[in-house]
Formats: sequence, C-alpha cells, structure tokens
Amino acid sequence: MKSRIIALLAALVALGGALWAEVSFAPIFNPGAVLQCGLPVTIWGKADPGETVEVFLDGKKAASATAGTDGRWCEAIPAQAPGGPHTLLVSSGTSTAVIEDIVFGEVWLATGQSNMAMQLKGTRGGEERLAQAIPEIRFVQIPRKVGLPVEGEFTEQNIPWEKFIPGPNAKMSAVAFYFAEKLLPATGRAVGIIQCSVGGTPAQAWTPAWALDERPELKYYADAVRAAMASGTSQERWIKEVDALNVWSRDTINWRKTKQGPPPKHPGTPNPGNPWNPQSPTVLFENMLAAVIPYTARGVIWYQGESNAMNPAEYRVLFPTMIGAWRKLWNAPEWPFLFVQLAAFGDVPSQDWPALRAAQTFTRDTVPQTGMALAIDCGDKSDIHPKSKQPVGERLALLALDQVYGNKVISRGPHLKSASISGNGVVLCFDFVADGLKASDGAAMLPGFELAGADGIFHPASARLQEKDCVEISSDSVAEPKVIRYAWANWVEPPVTLQNSAGLPAEPFQEEVK
Repeated sequence: MKSRIIALLAALVALGGALWAEVSFAPIFNPGAVLQCGLPVTIWGKADPGETVEVFLDGKKAASATAGTDGRWCEAIPAQAPGGPHTLLVSSGTSTAVIEDIVFGEVWLATGQSNMAMQLKGTRGGEERLAQAIPEIRFVQIPRKVGLPVEGEFTEQNIPWEKFIPGPNAKMSAVAFYFAEKLLPATGRAVGIIQCSVGGTPAQAWTPAWALDERPELKYYADAVRAAMASGTSQERWIKEVDALNVWSRDTINWRKTKQGPPPKHPGTPNPGNPWNPQSPTVLFENMLAAVIPYTARGVIWYQGESNAMNPAEYRVLFPTMIGAWRKLWNAPEWPFLFVQLAAFGDVPSQDWPALRAAQTFTRDTVPQTGMALAIDCGDKSDIHPKSKQPVGERLALLALDQVYGNKVISRGPHLKSASISGNGVVLCFDFVADGLKASDGAAMLPGFELAGADGIFHPASARLQEKDCVEISSDSVAEPKVIRYAWANWVEPPVTLQNSAGLPAEPFQEEVK
C-alpha cells in the first residue's frame, strides 16, 4: 500500500508542479503517534485555501474537510477502539500525505515547570528505568520556544513521537513516565504523553492573553506583554536581558552552595512583558501550547506553582482561569485536570508555599473535574527539584484511574473533616482514611501539628492517633486552642508521617477551631 501511495504522490506532484501546495498533517501528527481511543479525534493540517481534503484510516474514508482561507483544514474522525498499528492518509485533489504506526490509546498532556520537565536521569530509581524498553509508552516533547510575535512553526522533525526504549527514553519526564507506567497495565492500552514544560515558569506564561484580559485582577499581565511588544525594543536587547538574568540565577545557585565571597549582583528587574522571556505572560502558551491545540487527549497532568509562590492569593484566580481557558480552547468543558501540590522545600524564605498549597487545594475544591496529588512527603530541604518522582507520578495515576477511568482505587489522602475541643486539646477527624489512619514510620507521635490561642502564636502540638479516623492534639503552651494547622511551612521539620492505610499522605491545612 505504501508503495502505491508514494507512486500516487509522485504523479500528483509531477502533474501539479509548482501550482499547488501539498496537503499535510500538522507536525504533531507523525509516525508513532498515539491518538486518543474512545473519543472523536480531531485531525488538522494544511492545504490550498478552499481545497477539499479527505482523511482515510487504513484505507477507509474517516472524514473530509475544506481548507480555510489560511489554508488550515480541521476535522474529527470517529471514535476508535484501542490498538494498532494503523495508517492515516490525507488526500486532496493535488497531493497526499501518509502517517504509519499510529496506535489508539490513552493520551495525556503533561505540562508545568521544572519538576514536570525533570527527566528520569538523576531521579531516585530513574537510572534503572532508562535501561528498560516499554514501547507501549510513547511520548513527544515540545521544544522550549519563546518570542512574540511567534516566529516559525514546529516541523515533524522538531517534535517526533518516541517510544520508551533505551536512548529516546532519556528525554521523558520522570513524573509523566511513572504516571504512564502505572496507567498502562491498569487500562491495558498504549499511553501517549505530550510533554510541554519549561523550568522556572509561572502559570501566566501558559495562559492566553484573552483569558487574562477577562479577569480584571489579571489584565495587567496581558497589558505588560502588549506594551513591551509596542515599545520598539530590539530582539537582541530582549535576549540580552534574559541572558543576564540566567547568568545571575546560575551564579546565585553556585554561590549558595559555597557562600564564598559576596553574592552575585542582580542585573535589575526584567521588563515584565519581555517577549523573549519564558516567564513573561502568554509567551509559552503562544509558542508551545498553541502548537498542540486541539490534539485530542483524555486529560492534563500539571506540576507547577513554585514560580507563583510569591503571590498565592492571585494564584486562586490565575490557576482556575488558566484551566478554564485550556478547556475552552480544546472544546472540552469537563476536561480532567490533575495537578501536583507543592512538595516541601526549605530554601524559600521570601515565598509562601503553605498559602500556595492552600490555593491549589482551593482550585481542587472549587473547579470541577480536577484532582490534586500530594507531594508534601516527597520534598528535599535543600533542593527545589526533589529526586523522589515515582510517588508523584503514581499518585497522579491513581487520581486518573479513580476519577477518569472509574476504577475503584484509593486516590486521596486524609482530609480534615472536623475539629472539636476536648479539654485543653483538640480532636481532629478525617475523611479519605481508607481502612484507617497510620504513621508512615510506625511511631506513636505524629509530627507537623501546631496550635495557637487567641494571641495567634503557634506552638508545636503533641499528636497521637485516637481512633480509626481521628487524631488528638494538645500543647502545654496553649490552654485554649483557637487555630490548628498541619504541615503549614515551606519545609516541615521533622517530616510529616500521617497517612491513610493506602500510604497516601494527609493534606496540609490551617483552620479555626469551631
């Protein structure tokens, strides 16, 4: 079949010559791609404006479309059963394009900042995985790209689909791999991961300008980018500003390790709308995410928040706004969006990670079809990139299996249900305990709890398991408890141990005693 296609293509090119543009798929569609099973799958590409194109799956017509004035065609093929390999072909009156080794399985978009981008090498257990071959897991990595207006487009060579086999697997996100590894046997389907992450980036960089404009609290982000683009500043100068910041950041990290000599001098506050800075609003959305919209996927896994920890209150608006914008662009109002709550980390004195975690919890509790995987017990006091990525990926997979695939699995850790005064202490009761609460280290005492009285000063509290779902806490320094909190610090020392019988950690909280 392939030889006939090639012959037909050659004949059409010979007949059409330079008069016609060849029909093509969007670059994200290339050999080895995983397409979402069980849902209509959107396929798109380019052709001559006004030209009719037909999409064939294994030789059978699956869809037809007409290219718009911009040459873009887009149509959905009917839902397909899992499996493969299959062949996709698109044909116009002048040319054809073909993609082989297509499989239908479970597709997830994996995005965020460095802890999602972090690859297997250097993570706990990662080296062992790099020697494995699991070809049923496939992935594509969207390269880091900046600059506004967007210059050029990705090609098939820029964003090839890869199989998880020695060599290519070194490129795969560790969190996404462990997510896929757990999903694969549970669903019995190939898993495709679209990786689209950049380290050190805030949520506004992944949000379209129109969505920022719609929220008065966020409009200043979009205004900053527009002002920068209208300023007449050269690309060279923008890039020079970014490079200076990168050098300072690298030198500061090295200085913190040795503390020798004076700290590196900060190059100055960057322009908040620098269109060549990956931290600027909309830049990564326009350059990277837009290239995969509206690729049909079962849902999103997201690990980000570190770069917004200086403004947790705003994140309560920004994060739901970003989620809503993505769902609108994918035309999927109930698109599952699963994310990781920030791990514990000690070297962030100027940031408020507990409040950022609370903003993430707020999003989980107020935005439908979202889920939050905890990482409070997976952190590293001195490393913002903790090496324990397997629990994080697997906890995301548990959420997916529970909330998306309908499997009966325990996917959440203990969550505070009630708090009541008992003498000079407080009894805390939890839900999502599974078969009961326990301490991960088996110790009688549970660290991480604090109490405050009317003066608002918190003191460490002694905490013990009381019943299957309750913990009793007290402090000799607080006669009349008014506020309770748990794991409420950037870094919790000693590390928290409270979990349910499934080994999932309890959620951080701060609450008034009613």
